[in-house]
Amino acid sequence: MGVEGIVLVRDLIGVTGPWRSLFDRSSAVEMSVVGTHVLSMLVAGGLAISHDRGSLRASRWTETIREHHARELHAVHRVVVVALAICVASGIALFASDIKTYVVSVPFWIKMALIVLLFGNAMVMTTNEATLRLQSDGAASLAWSRIRASSIASILLWGSIVLVSIVLSLSK
Repeated sequence: MGVEGIVLVRDLIGVTGPWRSLFDRSSAVEMSVVGTHVLSMLVAGGLAISHDRGSLRASRWTETIREHHARELHAVHRVVVVALAICVASGIALFASDIKTYVVSVPFWIKMALIVLLFGNAMVMTTNEATLRLQSDGAASLAWSRIRASSIASILLWGSIVLVSIVLSLSK
C-alpha cells in the first residue's frame, strides 16, 4: 500500500488538488510562497540569533544594560513570533503543494521536529524573560543562566533548521 492508500493522506491530496495545480502551473505563485517562507525564516532566525548573541554576552554587562537587553529581548520576540507565523503559514502552503512527497520525506519530518523543539525552547525563554521582569534577586540570576542556555539551544536549532531546509529543498 502506497502513501495514497492512507485515508487521511488521500483525503488531503484530494482537498489540496486545486492548490497543487495552481502552484505547479504558476511560477509566480511558487516563487511568492517559497520567497515568503525563506524571507520569514531569515527575519525570525536572524533577529533571534542576533539577540541570542546578546544574551550570551549579558553576564559581562552592568545591571542597567542587562535590564535594557531584557526589554529588547521581550520586544523582539513579538516580531519573531509574527515572522514565525508567516513562516508556518507559507510552510503549510508548501506542504499542501506536494503532500505525496513531503509526507514520506525524512528531512521534512526532521525539520518539523526541530521546529517543535524551537517552539518549546521559545516557551522556556519567554518564561525566564517574565521572571526577569518580575524578580531582581537570585531568581533573576537563575533566569539569566537559563536564558543563556536557551540562547545556545536557539542558535543550534535555527542553524539545524536552515541546514535541514537545504537538504529538504535538494531532495525534493
